[in-house]
Amino acid sequence: MGDGTGRSALRRVVEGMRADPEVLAEVVAAARGASDPVAALPEREVRRHIAALLGVVSAAFVHGSGLSREHAESAARLATDRAVQGVSLDALLDGFLAGRTAALRIIAARLIGTDVPPTVLFEALIELDAYVGELQKQLVTAYREAATDLAGSRSARLLALRAVLVHGAVEQLAAAGLAAGGVYHCAVAESGDPVQVRRAAAELTPRGGVSGLVEGHLCVVAPRGWRAGDLAADALLVTAPAVPAGRLPVAYRLCRAALDAGRRRGRTGRAGLTELAVAVAVDAVPGMGELLGVELLAALDPGNATHRLLAETAAVHLDHGARLASTARALHVHPNTVKHRLRRFAEATGCDPAGFGAGPDRFADAVRWRWALEHWLG
Repeated sequence: MGDGTGRSALRRVVEGMRADPEVLAEVVAAARGASDPVAALPEREVRRHIAALLGVVSAAFVHGSGLSREHAESAARLATDRAVQGVSLDALLDGFLAGRTAALRIIAARLIGTDVPPTVLFEALIELDAYVGELQKQLVTAYREAATDLAGSRSARLLALRAVLVHGAVEQLAAAGLAAGGVYHCAVAESGDPVQVRRAAAELTPRGGVSGLVEGHLCVVAPRGWRAGDLAADALLVTAPAVPAGRLPVAYRLCRAALDAGRRRGRTGRAGLTELAVAVAVDAVPGMGELLGVELLAALDPGNATHRLLAETAAVHLDHGARLASTARALHVHPNTVKHRLRRFAEATGCDPAGFGAGPDRFADAVRWRWALEHWLG
């Protein structure tokens, strides 16, 4: 490509994009928005692969070396991981092509108005697109090879498990290795590197259980409790109570909802599905939280730091069963400080969190106020 000055400017732009988190976020959003199966995967899993692919293409362009065998392996890893996760090739390509379009659009937008000649820009976009096209070929080839390797009996069982949990195809329980008349627990965890996920699945799954990646998440279905598996420090595993086999699709959907709700609240480790029941219900009807906040917390200003402190104290107090000592320990303050804040909160809103715990409507009142506070605190 001619014009050394223009090429240098392009290299700087492409190199800057590789290290720009906003570019990565935009490309990830485009990929997830174009493919529902990709969107169902944990966002950090999608981000991990797209960051690698952006690095591959930018390195090939910046150094002018073209795609190496190592670069091609990045596409192969993406394809293999998606095949293992049950994402179809069409869905994978939908996300890949949307990401490609977003990346090229960002490059063009950043170069408009610069002194890079249009012909140089055009040639650069063609070169970059050629690299991406080569990665796409590697992606398709690797995916088909992985799909062939996964066509064995264990994979057939996993496909049946996915059909049961995702599509409610309970007629495939036997094919999934589950008894139609059995009673099973369901557990779901956010996944990352499929190699690590397979190791965790083997450690978590008790005898008589089945496990695998379902919609990009580690899922374990078993007739008894869980062994002590090796979860990542920041991972969350949601476990459901035992249910009849025919109710596993419902348990799975609720576990997925609870996993999302728990992650939004910073939960890690193991959590029972019922522990997150209120969080699931709250997230299911977000508009109600807004209306409750408007009605119950109208006297508070979200931009006022003191008001936020009072609201946070009230929320923690409700979370700890309206117990003063527990609230003080959670906030690392003296109980008298908690009393003072709750009194000021009551003066502003007419609600005395210290009074929860008595009366026939105590549970409903606590839920309404906690819901309002969660939305208001944002």
